[in-house]
Amino acid sequence: MVFLFIAIFASTLLGQSLPAPSRELVTIEKLTVQGTRFPARSIEILTGLRPGLQIDESVVRKAIADMLESGLVRSVDYNYESLQDPHRVILELDIIDETPLLPASIEIPGVDSESVWQYLESLDPLFTREMPRTQKALRFYIRAISDYLHNNRRPDSLVPIVTGDGSGHPTGIVFIAAQRRTSPQNDSRRN
Repeated sequence: MVFLFIAIFASTLLGQSLPAPSRELVTIEKLTVQGTRFPARSIEILTGLRPGLQIDESVVRKAIADMLESGLVRSVDYNYESLQDPHRVILELDIIDETPLLPASIEIPGVDSESVWQYLESLDPLFTREMPRTQKALRFYIRAISDYLHNNRRPDSLVPIVTGDGSGHPTGIVFIAAQRRTSPQNDSRRN
């Protein structure tokens, strides 16, 4: 009987995944970011985490999931450093960017690509002219470029094209307007 209890107890322990996030509320005194090419302000915009924000561990995990959803970041580790006041912390984010980066360009007839880049950079400096070719990163850029187009009354849908050299190695990403499908015309003839 004791053996059965130990077996059940051990299997319960081994079957557990990540521990439940702490519900203790703390205030971010300072947010530090390392290991990334992006400025701390971009990470604040992307995650919503910023000094003065009251958080618990589930908020941090959700913010990190949002950052990973951009496709620009491969992984994120985090750590709290307690201050003298136990309810105030320094939140440290150690980020590994998604690589390799490819040059990106925008080629949409009737649209000044420089204006689009300026718009993207005004939103956030994380929109650079180099990006990884992950599906998530491509969608992230498409959403932002599409916002620009819609704000300028352009109904264009976008598709990304990954260009390559003669050996099949990727050399760049080009955002172009998607070709609209037209319905086939009825070519039936009367006899």
